[in-house]
Amino acid sequence: MLKLKELRLQNDKTQAELAKKLNISRQVYSNYENLINEPSLELLVKMADFFECSVDYLLGREDDFGNITVTANGSLPKEEANLLRIYRSLPIELQGRMEAYAKRLDEMIRDEHS
Repeated sequence: MLKLKELRLQNDKTQAELAKKLNISRQVYSNYENLINEPSLELLVKMADFFECSVDYLLGREDDFGNITVTANGSLPKEEANLLRIYRSLPIELQGRMEAYAKRLDEMIRDEHS
């Protein structure tokens, strides 16, 4: 449920509001958002329908453009997984700053090699 909090905030919903829409308690929803428990497949589909995204996107297996973001064995290389964990733990506004910094680094490297 890597994307739940991000999607909930983008939709300007509280945990209680979203839990009510999904017909579950706020605490149960919070446990999903905080990776304490995992929802059933049926509930995953309900969540994806509510957010108008794929289940793969909801699970963090697919990016905004529909590209699969995990390897064939279902995991990222250790270094990439660590960066992703850090990124996802940041507030949304700091995620934007991290993305901008990464883009600047990429541009610097490209300029050095051109």
